[in-house]
Amino acid sequence: MWYCLMLLSILLLIKLNDQRLFFSITRIGHTDIPSTKKIDVPSENIKTQDVMAFMFRGLVFGYFTSSLLLHWKLIDEFNVPIYLIIGIWLGYTLVKFILEMMIGLLWRSRRLFLEVIVRRGILKTKAAFLLLIFILISMYTPINNEIYWAIAGGIYLVYYIIGYLFFANPYRQLIQTKLILFILYICTLEIGPLWVLFELISQTKL
Repeated sequence: MWYCLMLLSILLLIKLNDQRLFFSITRIGHTDIPSTKKIDVPSENIKTQDVMAFMFRGLVFGYFTSSLLLHWKLIDEFNVPIYLIIGIWLGYTLVKFILEMMIGLLWRSRRLFLEVIVRRGILKTKAAFLLLIFILISMYTPINNEIYWAIAGGIYLVYYIIGYLFFANPYRQLIQTKLILFILYICTLEIGPLWVLFELISQTKL
């Protein structure tokens, strides 16, 4: 219960600091990801509400992943505590950001990668709010089981895939001309880390 209160408190602080960002996060049925590349110039100055939104994503993802793996009996809460999962997520996110910036500098397209990060951040934060709804519903003990979390995970996956299509749409022409590089990007920075995480969890369990 205290964890949910902490997540709701972060949302409240975001609302107090930036109502536009708050409503962008909570309107999960409405896309704030433009269908063209013409978006606001990404600011390189980190704002308080941006940090809180980042924390919100990490804490929600950590709780959801921990609950899912615990109910599927893939981990033990004593061997793999939630803060370890959040730490792995944080490390992965930071490494991914550094790699993307390095690629952007090598390709002389740092602005494009900043734009991609901003757009993807909108999608991930909205998806995190969807997960928060499932977390709050799971407080009702009779439905807090592996079937419930499997359904929640499926809905989240469908939502994220549909959102990713909106996210990638403005770059369709670029993706078509550099399809192999795009596939390598997806496999290396999106799918690959999930496989590594699963292997680490499996080894920890053993």
